[in-house]
Amino acid sequence: MGRYLLAELPRTLARLAVAFGLFGLISRVPWPAETARWIGLASFGSLTAAVLIIFGSLLYNTLFYDHYWRSIDSR
Repeated sequence: MGRYLLAELPRTLARLAVAFGLFGLISRVPWPAETARWIGLASFGSLTAAVLIIFGSLLYNTLFYDHYWRSIDSR
């Protein structure tokens, strides 16, 4: 389990960096007032969803590592 986590950690950090980078890029664009409210809400929701998916898949593959790989090997 620890070996898989160490192998996946650089990819996870890269995915998080891209997600936060896109959020920062979208947040810095000077949008019109009415549009900015909706874009800010959508970008924060997208960031939250991306972080949950990234950490959720990492936790699932780490905690259920044996089950995950056995299911792939049995195909």
